[in-house]
Formats: sequence, structure tokens, C-alpha cells
Amino acid sequence: MSLPDDKEFDLAVEKAIDEIFGSTKTEEVNVIEDDSLKTPLELEPIEKDDSKVIEFPSLDELLEPELSSSSQEDRGLSQKDLEKLAAVLLSLEWELTIENCLDFLTALEEAKEKSPPELHEIFDLMHQVGSWLKDRAHEARPEWLHFLHQGIVALNLITIHGKEPGPYIEHLRKVLTKLKTHPSAAATEEEKLLRRLIRQLTLDYQRLVLFDWLFNKSPRLKNWQNITRKGINEIETLVEDLPPELRPELKDLAQEVLRKLKAQKTALRQGVKKLAPPFHEAYICEQNLQKYLVPTEEIAFIGPIRENWQDLLLTGYFPLKALLGSWGFLPFVRLKNKLSGPLAQRDEEELRRLKLPVLKGFTQGETLILLWKEDQGLALAVDDAEPVTIPEEAQYLPQENQGQGAIVIGNQKYPIVGVKRVGRSEPEMGTNP
Repeated sequence: MSLPDDKEFDLAVEKAIDEIFGSTKTEEVNVIEDDSLKTPLELEPIEKDDSKVIEFPSLDELLEPELSSSSQEDRGLSQKDLEKLAAVLLSLEWELTIENCLDFLTALEEAKEKSPPELHEIFDLMHQVGSWLKDRAHEARPEWLHFLHQGIVALNLITIHGKEPGPYIEHLRKVLTKLKTHPSAAATEEEKLLRRLIRQLTLDYQRLVLFDWLFNKSPRLKNWQNITRKGINEIETLVEDLPPELRPELKDLAQEVLRKLKAQKTALRQGVKKLAPPFHEAYICEQNLQKYLVPTEEIAFIGPIRENWQDLLLTGYFPLKALLGSWGFLPFVRLKNKLSGPLAQRDEEELRRLKLPVLKGFTQGETLILLWKEDQGLALAVDDAEPVTIPEEAQYLPQENQGQGAIVIGNQKYPIVGVKRVGRSEPEMGTNP
């Protein structure tokens, strides 16, 4: 049996399939188009309506907008800008970090750009203190943050209430000068080390001057005097190479040594025993044309007196929570951040309840000083306060000023005002009335 060729076989298979299932060829179908069922592929154009079209500004208009008269007025420093600055300062008080310091400095620059030129100096002074806080957070003192408060208050009074800027700028300059002269105002650890080295150098110079004076008394010690003179000349040459702001006045130091020597010889002749001062750092405070010394080690707070504080001082007791001002109602604001020394270590709730007695005769002034020592406190208002270092030649008079003591510096006698030196006629320290 022979098989058919492939073509014939394929035709036979197709014929058999057609007989079983019908023809598989596609018949042509006339499709009737219905226009109602058509879906257009292109959207019809939208009729332009000027009332509904948003005109987006061009890039040039965004970069250089044409301000109306009302928007030009809003361009200056406003109450909203000052509130933003105060809010950033609050976060800085809450947590003193580099990030918060940078945020404050940024807000300060933004507000400065909106302010008139006559206020720029206030921003520059505040920027100096803000930079201190950023670089030396571990050395921060309450006076620094209080200075920033003063700056914002001054801007508010000038901008919003129309006060003259001159007196406020002068006051801020004066306060900043005092902050800079404080011993803790050293910029960095390197600068502290440099100042200590210079201090040691001046002490060595004073000793050599003293030896030179002693060796000059005997011709037999001429060789020793020559060695001393050589050391003096080497220190003078070294000091000349220092920057002018760090260069000590060696001639004044030499005269100071000889003056001390003369004073000691006079005291020995008179048989007077000299007592050393009980402290070395203090504030010279003025009240009713009388100057006093307040030990720095006892000061827990020092700053300008606010308007509402004056009435509190007249009552005889000053509540510590008044330091918070309008922030006092916020539970997360810490009163201890306003204070320094042992008082800042007390419990927060205890500090908010604590009232310090006001020293009699010190109820009115421009500067408030809060003292604390050994669980006793005292508040006093003074007209002025300036930090000072007690010189070594100062004389301590323990029986002066009704037993409170006094210190003689040069020809000036300064009565001492401190917590433990106040008589028992005053209210009991550190307690509530």
C-alpha cells in the first residue's frame, strides 16, 4: 500500500474536518457603524474663562516681586518675628545644644535682615553672646541667657512701642562689657591655658623684681643680681612678642611689687597683723551712693530688674518663680536654668515655692542680686554691679560694718554684704513668710 503525497493528504484531512464541523473559513460580515457609540480619542478644547483660569507668576516675578504698599509695611521687623525669636530662645533655655544655638543664630540673622539699620547693633551684640553659647556651652552662665532676653525685650520696646533705641543700645553695650570681663568669659581651653601661662610668667617676673631689689642691698650678692637681671630681660623680650591684647604691663607690675614691699615694711614697724580677704572674686555694688562688696561665690542670680519685680521687692520677700516671667505657667520650663551655684541643684518644685528675704535698705535699684549659701538666701537690689578681683594686698577688717566685715582696696573701704554676714534682725533666710 502506497501513502499519498503530503499535499493530497492535507487536502483529504481538511475535507473530512469540513464534513464533521462545518467550514472554518471566515465569512465577510458587513458591520453597521453607529455614531452614537463612538468614543472620541481627542478631548474637546476647553473654552477659556478668565474668571476660572489661575495666572501663575513667572520666575522673574517670584525672584523680584512687586510689593504693594501694605506688603512693604509688613516687610519690616514685626511682632511675629520677635515672637519667633523668643520661641527659639525658649528652646535654647530648655536644652542648651549646638543645634539649638545654631537655630537661634539663624533666627537672629533672619530678624536682622528685616530690621532697620539703627537696630543692627543690638543684633550684633546678641550674636556675640549666641556664639559664646555655641562654642562654650559647658561654661554657660545664666547672665548670658538673660542678656539675650534683654535684647529681645529691647527690640520689642523699640519696634512695637516706639521707644528710642539709643538708651537700650548703650545699656546692652555696658552689660556685654561686664560679661566679657568676668573670669569665666575665656573663649576656649587653649585660651585659658595661654592666660594661665601668661599669669605664671608675670608672677615669675614679680619674684625676679623682688630678688633684684634684695640682691641690690649687698655688694656681695652682685653676681646673683646679674643672674636675676638676665631673667628679667628675657621675660621682657618674650612679652614684647605677645599680641597687644595679651601683653601685660611689666612696668606696672614691678611698681606694684615694690609698693607691696613698702606696705609690708610699714605694717611690721607698726606691729599691725594683716588679715587676708575671705574671698578673691566679688561684685562692687553701689546703693545710695555707697559701694559694697558682694562675694561672687554666694551669687545665684544677677541681672536687671524687671518692672513687676520692683513691687515684689517692696513686700520684703522675692519669690524665685518671678524669674520665669510669662514662661512660669509652662511646667517644662526649668527655674534652675536661671540660677547658678548650689541653689541651682535644688528640687524644681522647691525652687518655685521658695521666697528669699530682701535686705533692708536694698529694695530699689536697677540690678537684682540673689545670694545663697549653706541653705540660706538673700535678695537685694542695687543701682549698679561690676565684677572685680580682690588684689592680694587688700586688707580684711572683720569687725567693720556691724560685724559683717569690710575690705580695704587701696584707699577705699568696701563693706561686705553676704548671706552669713547679715544680722539676725533680718527675716530668717531661705524660708517662706
